[in-house]
This record gives sequence, C-alpha cells and structure tokens, in this order.
Amino acid sequence: MTKALSTREVWLVRNGMLADHRELEALFQRLLDAFAANAREDTQALWTELQHRLISHLEAEEQLLFPHFAAVNPAEVEALKEEHRQLRRQLDELGVGVDLKLVRAEVAKAFIEALEAHACREDALLYQWADEAADAATRRTLAQRFTSLG
Repeated sequence: MTKALSTREVWLVRNGMLADHRELEALFQRLLDAFAANAREDTQALWTELQHRLISHLEAEEQLLFPHFAAVNPAEVEALKEEHRQLRRQLDELGVGVDLKLVRAEVAKAFIEALEAHACREDALLYQWADEAADAATRRTLAQRFTSLG
C-alpha cells in the first residue's frame, strides 16, 4: 500500500513543475538579453544551460507523467510527445547555430515563444491532472525530481 502524500508533497508537485517553468523563463530572458547585447560568450554559456535544463525537464515529464497520463488521454500524450520531439530538434539545430554564431535574436525569440506556448498547454492539462489524479507514488517522485532540477 502506498503512503499518502503530505500537504507539502502535493504542493511540491505542481508548484515544483511551475517553478521550473519560471526558472526556464528567467533563463530565456537572460539569453535574449545576451543576444541583444551581442554577448557571444554569454549567449553560448546560457544556451548550454538552457539545453541541459530543458532536456532534464522534458525527460522528467516523459518518464514520470506521460506513461500515467496516457491511460487517461493517449491522444494528448502523443501530441505532447510530438511537441517534445520538435522542441528537441529545434534546440539541437539552434545550438549548432549558436556555436557557429549564426543565430539571430529573432530566431531565438521565436523558439522561446514556442516553448512558452508549450508550457502553458502543459500547465493547463498535464500538471493539473498530476495534482488531481496521479497516484501518490507518481506525485512523490515528481515532487522529488522537479525539486532537484534547479
């Protein structure tokens, strides 16, 4: 039998995921500022940090949420998986461009806007479900994983 989650653990699930989104958004802004200032070394360092943080975030969702959410809404999970594939592909392509100093601020901004739209969609669907319907073990694992991402 699974132990029930404490109030603190329930709070950590959704708020941990949303806090991670806010931290990513702050990183996006620092990255855009570096692009605007033409600070190439800062841009590369921030892009590397973005890649690491974003991949960790996507992997946590895919490993911990998607398998359970698929039982409830398989079509939505497939759509989210496709969005994750597209985001990874764009992240890789832009990463090469950043390394070669070819990516312009407008291109980075468009990518960040796509990430933000994806995050809003997940907040409304996936995270709400995680707080309301995910089993206690899944929520506990999520709380621990997203607390450790930062």
